[in-house]
Amino acid sequence: MSYVIIGIIIGAIVGVVFVIAKKDSKELAEMTAKLTEEEKQRLENAEVEFVEKNAWTQEAYVAKMTEKGGKYDVRLLWFNKTMNNNEAGTITIADASLKKADQEAHNVKVGDFVKLYIAPEKTVGSIKIVF
Repeated sequence: MSYVIIGIIIGAIVGVVFVIAKKDSKELAEMTAKLTEEEKQRLENAEVEFVEKNAWTQEAYVAKMTEKGGKYDVRLLWFNKTMNNNEAGTITIADASLKKADQEAHNVKVGDFVKLYIAPEKTVGSIKIVF
């Protein structure tokens, strides 16, 4: 009986992961389709500047902003030139948050290009918009 319960739990977890991955894939396709050829080229040609071991900055495109209290949840598009994974050599999504004060001070809005800090090995602050 315990094997059945464990199987159900594992199946539920796999199902949730599959649904989330499919949703993100669909959203990425929709956001990328809205980019102009010039915007796609700008992302692909973005210079990668390593600022520390396994951490770098590069240009990213603000695709979506959702206000949540005193901050914004931001969905960014960037071109993966550095990480050797299944998204290497493609435009992909990054999620960051932006304080409302920073958004107002720098007038960040959907359609803007921003400087993105990426540190995949960090657990806190691994992706953020820098000014």
